[in-house]
Amino acid sequence: MRRYLLLIAILLFTACTSEPQPSSSAIDKNDNKEMKALKTSLSEYTEATVSNDINKLVGFIYPKAFTIIPKEKMISMFKKTLSSGNIPKVKDVKHTKIETIKKYNKGVYSIITSSMTTVIKSPRPDDKKFEEYMLQTLQQQVASKGTVTLNREKHLFNIQHSSKTIALNEDGSWKFIGFKQAEKYIEKGVFPQELIEKLK
Repeated sequence: MRRYLLLIAILLFTACTSEPQPSSSAIDKNDNKEMKALKTSLSEYTEATVSNDINKLVGFIYPKAFTIIPKEKMISMFKKTLSSGNIPKVKDVKHTKIETIKKYNKGVYSIITSSMTTVIKSPRPDDKKFEEYMLQTLQQQVASKGTVTLNREKHLFNIQHSSKTIALNEDGSWKFIGFKQAEKYIEKGVFPQELIEKLK
């Protein structure tokens, strides 16, 4: 149960998923080189998410996150959920804003704001008590950023939510991490305190 909810949290708060909307994240002729590289990486990242290309997907996750959840374990969790048919489906995604790229002491960063709908099949459709518990847990995870409803006839959780993702380039390639995850990782020394202070 905990592993399943952890995977859901990763999907909700790590990635901006599905195809970017042309109005906000398509490459524009006036974009500078760094912004073009960011949008290209975002497009590849979202394509990997939509196609469930797990190995490619984890290649875009901010690498220091793997000190909390090892890459091999994360891949195993994704593959196990995928094989069960319970992998969350993300749709209706709009990347509403990609902020100007800024510098910090380890590289450059940008903030991506997105809205989306995530549909999750109940892993225990015959267990009403479990579904109610999962509904409450998802509502706590999403909190004020969206709404969670349960279609009890089809055993589907529908999550309409918005999220902020931090894009970072510290070594010549763009990586991504959810803002909420980044906040949690500060005390573990995974994410730079200086950058979080800039984002508050």
